[in-house]
Amino acid sequence: MLIKLSSRDVTAMGTISVRIKNNVLICEYARTEADRQHGLMDRRYLPANRGMLFDTFSRYRPVFHMKNVYIPLDAIFIGNDNKIVGIVPMTPLDASTVYTVWKNIPIKWVLETNRGYSSGHGIKVGDTVFLN
Repeated sequence: MLIKLSSRDVTAMGTISVRIKNNVLICEYARTEADRQHGLMDRRYLPANRGMLFDTFSRYRPVFHMKNVYIPLDAIFIGNDNKIVGIVPMTPLDASTVYTVWKNIPIKWVLETNRGYSSGHGIKVGDTVFLN
């Protein structure tokens, strides 16, 4: 099954290019419920300029946790207008905390990157995210 994103067709757990400002990340695309639930679990390393993109189907408060995730991550919450609405640092192996953005706007995408990627590349709330 294919889903149309911008001008590119992507299958579940295929890769997609994500651009924020002049920064390009190659991301795995977690489209199915099983892919979304497993995410980056059990991994010990995420290469630079890589990430995982989650389709939340415009939920208002999608939640993420770090059970069995060994990599310190940033979760970048992206609204329906492709603008970043929040950047949340997540703690490895923290199954007790639920990570989300508490705003009354639907979140279309969540992009997980290595922790510090956003601050190190000048990415901030309000920036536009392009998928291609």
